[in-house]
Amino acid sequence: MNGGKLVLLAIALVAVGTAVMPQTVSLFAGQHWWYNISGTGNQIPCQKCHADVFEELDLSTFHTHWSATGWNASTTGQADQYDCAACHRSNLSIQYALVNGSVTNYQPGKQAHAASVVACMLCHQMNASKATWAPGYYAGGFNVTAVLGPNATPYEYSNATYNGKYAAHNAFIAMAIEDKNKTFPDSTAACVACHTHVAVKIIWHHKTSLEFNVSIGTPVTNDNGVHNWTVANWTVNGTATAISWGNTTGNGSTSFSNIKWPGNITTFKGVNIYTYP
Repeated sequence: MNGGKLVLLAIALVAVGTAVMPQTVSLFAGQHWWYNISGTGNQIPCQKCHADVFEELDLSTFHTHWSATGWNASTTGQADQYDCAACHRSNLSIQYALVNGSVTNYQPGKQAHAASVVACMLCHQMNASKATWAPGYYAGGFNVTAVLGPNATPYEYSNATYNGKYAAHNAFIAMAIEDKNKTFPDSTAACVACHTHVAVKIIWHHKTSLEFNVSIGTPVTNDNGVHNWTVANWTVNGTATAISWGNTTGNGSTSFSNIKWPGNITTFKGVNIYTYP
């Protein structure tokens, strides 16, 4: 009787072990198999943790031509860990962890270990010599100093030739730099808003109306022809709020049509005409 119980117990233990041991082994598998990080053969796959970012990068035609030896336009453009390093280990003011040839010859990270958050303008400013890899195409031509002053950003957005004084988005770039609660450094949020597929929501505060006085007087002749009216006292009146939403495909919608404008609206030959009481 006791011998039979021992046999049954042994069978039960074997069954439990058969079911549990593979899961236990797989739980700890790979923990002591290390990636090679010597010299230029860095095998650490950034995409293992950043799969979503890596997928976006791999679908892009930009920032995907880097290898262990630098940038090469003739490469296929398939993303790898060197494309990640080209941006996130490129700041000359930061000492990253580095292995020089063998694991016994290494440099520990000082300001950052493996990577740092990077500003687009590190590589795309007028003088991109602060980047360890090759500088990117110049993306300046903004006059942000006119809005924020000369010491508001460490990057060069303009010079005597590319002064950006007519740029329509000077304030947009400048406010992204000035934002104290930003996630991205410098003006990167503004760069991302325009140049990537990220969705953008904007709350616009428009003036409800533009008002001015027209006076009839003595006819005069100028570049606009002959007329006898003058326009003065330009003012704006009230505020109308509209919300625009741009999705990842580049299509957008707005609540502008829902705004309650003053007066009454009539339509004549497809044109809305506003009449005020």
